[in-house]
Amino acid sequence: MSVVFREFVKKIGSGRLTGRDLTREEACRATVMLLNQEATPAQMGAFLIAHRIKRPTALELAGILDAFDLLARPFTPPADSPAPLVLSSPYDGQERLGIVTPLSALICSSLGQGIVLHGSHDMPPKHGLTSFDILASLGVDLMRDRATLADQYRATGLGWVYLPAHFPEAYHLQTLRAELGKRPPLATAELLWNPVKAGFPVMGYTHRETITFAIATAELRGMPAFAMVRGVQGSVNCTLFHPNLGCRWAQGMTTPQEFRLLAADYGWADDDYALVGDGQDLIRHRDLTLATLRGEPTPLRRAAIFSSAFLLTQAGFSPSIVSALPLVVQALDEGLAHRQLEKLC
Repeated sequence: MSVVFREFVKKIGSGRLTGRDLTREEACRATVMLLNQEATPAQMGAFLIAHRIKRPTALELAGILDAFDLLARPFTPPADSPAPLVLSSPYDGQERLGIVTPLSALICSSLGQGIVLHGSHDMPPKHGLTSFDILASLGVDLMRDRATLADQYRATGLGWVYLPAHFPEAYHLQTLRAELGKRPPLATAELLWNPVKAGFPVMGYTHRETITFAIATAELRGMPAFAMVRGVQGSVNCTLFHPNLGCRWAQGMTTPQEFRLLAADYGWADDDYALVGDGQDLIRHRDLTLATLRGEPTPLRRAAIFSSAFLLTQAGFSPSIVSALPLVVQALDEGLAHRQLEKLC
């Protein structure tokens, strides 16, 4: 048992009347201890669920992110390479609707826009499909070391931070998070994290309060700017059926610049691809992703094109969705994105 960690549990777990928030330094220390498993499983579980019930503050989220930066071992995008879009979607993936983030990553990077993904595979509580499930199924080696990834990013404009390889301390909490059954505040911090400390973050979200947390945390940590979108299941995948709500924010803004992006306004409306849940979704998704990269008219094609156009616009690579759409179509139809996958494999 850790006496020090027990004090953190007591401080946040004492209820509405006597409970207190952690300072940024305490949140960092508690998270480092949690990630290094310096407390007992009972203490760690109590801390995570108490923190969820209490709700984290921006200071606490900043402290959690400080701890991530202390322990994680991401690659560094080379200075002579394009600044990346850092794509942040829930680490536990999508279990109801298809995921096109890997396609968007290949498409955008094939056009010259740098992309960094971060996350893992088979994460609780949803255990949905993630970008890393798809990339692994396509034959990509996710365990490449930092130096190899830096070289890869210089050559292709695409890199990643994969928890089992580059942040195993966070990955080793997988079992504990599964037993809790609910996302702890660590999951919010993951969305707000920019592991490579470069480029422009684009973050998915579900609850509007996440925007407030993101702004306050960004101000504390000196993050220059970011964009957020309420995409498919809280991801950065734009939905073709419903409006995509979101915002852009930069230091010095009193309020974020909000947007409402509707695929129908661009003649691009469609149903979002539904997963079946029969244990074969990953295989089908792999095959559909490959077919989409070959330029075939798959159920993922329109979503991949629209989401990629959105990302290129957020990056400033293209001035508008309208001008980005033909570039993305070209990347698929001329095989640019498919060649990106071949380079990775």
